[in-house]
Amino acid sequence: MVKILFEKELCLGCKTCELACAAAHSKNKSIAGAIKENKSSRLRIKAKSGKLRLEQCMLCKNPRCIAVCPTGALSKDKETGIIKLNQMACTGCGLCEDACPFGAIELHTFPTMCDRCAQSEEPLCALSCPTRALKVKIV
Repeated sequence: MVKILFEKELCLGCKTCELACAAAHSKNKSIAGAIKENKSSRLRIKAKSGKLRLEQCMLCKNPRCIAVCPTGALSKDKETGIIKLNQMACTGCGLCEDACPFGAIELHTFPTMCDRCAQSEEPLCALSCPTRALKVKIV
């Protein structure tokens, strides 16, 4: 299982990680592609009360998002812990977004959440971070 650790004292709030994430999930793997395809980041750096925090899927042991899904469109990969979406079963109701205690799911026609860049060797958000505020840990 891949965890992404956030060291907020190193974070500049530059959002390079968000750009890398959106680009990684675009068809041509570029920022221009992400803009053209209207891709958004699957993790977010947010400021609250002057402090930065990371919103991302925390790979919950018993995910609320899965429990509330009325169609069973969400499932958890037993090996990686990543939440997967069956778009054919999803109605876009948004109950999963409301249920997530970490603000990790955003609804853009379909729910999007961090997949730890399953198609790459390492999450691109961590690779792109100029201060290494995001670190990858294999559990």
